[in-house]
Amino acid sequence: MVAESSEEKLVLRRTYASSPEVVFQVWTNPESMRRWFRPSQEFTHQLIEVDLHVGGQYRVAFESPEGIVDVLTGEFLEVTPPHRLVYSWIWEEPNEHAGIETQVTVEFLEQNGGTELVLTHERFTKPDIKERHLGGWSGALDLLHESFT
Repeated sequence: MVAESSEEKLVLRRTYASSPEVVFQVWTNPESMRRWFRPSQEFTHQLIEVDLHVGGQYRVAFESPEGIVDVLTGEFLEVTPPHRLVYSWIWEEPNEHAGIETQVTVEFLEQNGGTELVLTHERFTKPDIKERHLGGWSGALDLLHESFT
């Protein structure tokens, strides 16, 4: 995994042996997301809803090993299967970062029969938010890799 960051932007790159079509599907299908879309194996989901079209919403409820539930919501701003997704990212109350809107862009680039995934999470307003998301995304991308092996 390659990670780079600036004050308000985080970029992660990973390569997967599956095609962009397959990786895009696993990224956006609620049942597939249950296998990987969380910071670590110890987290569970109470809810995953995805209305995959421009203007559509998504909502995910994560439960930590300590029983804390955090709800994430957002809107799809760009949906270009199987190459690109752009969506807003907003935590709901009582999360300490509730109401702060950031943006995620995911590019699925064909590479030697596989996919280079480039994730850009940006518009962070505080360094601690970016660091927290670096850990969460790193764990999720590790789990995503496991879903293809």
